[in-house]
Amino acid sequence: MTPSEIITADAQRNGVNPNSVITKMEKLLKSKKAIMLQHGDSVLIIRKFGDGLAELHIFTTDTPREIINAIKTFISKIKKSDIQTVYGNADNNQIIRVLKSLGVIVQNSDIDGYNWKADVWAQ
Repeated sequence: MTPSEIITADAQRNGVNPNSVITKMEKLLKSKKAIMLQHGDSVLIIRKFGDGLAELHIFTTDTPREIINAIKTFISKIKKSDIQTVYGNADNNQIIRVLKSLGVIVQNSDIDGYNWKADVWAQ
């Protein structure tokens, strides 16, 4: 699947307007305020917002096993970057459980608007 197909399917599954999500992601990517990684039918949007800080958002149509493989790949790539701490706002705790199962030390966020964070160097 293409990234836009993945984002559209994920948005529809979560009851969100896919057109507004696609438009927002396109603006972030075109303005180089975010980058996109894809593995299988999972897309990770990484938006840096401070020195060593980044917001993560995953869109997926993968099976649970495929999502785990995608997240492993994303973690590996993030560890090779200059990002020190990542933040997210999980709609459900499934992503947090997956991250913890992969050895990621997930903590409560210290920044409003996010409900979790992880220090990349601590992994």
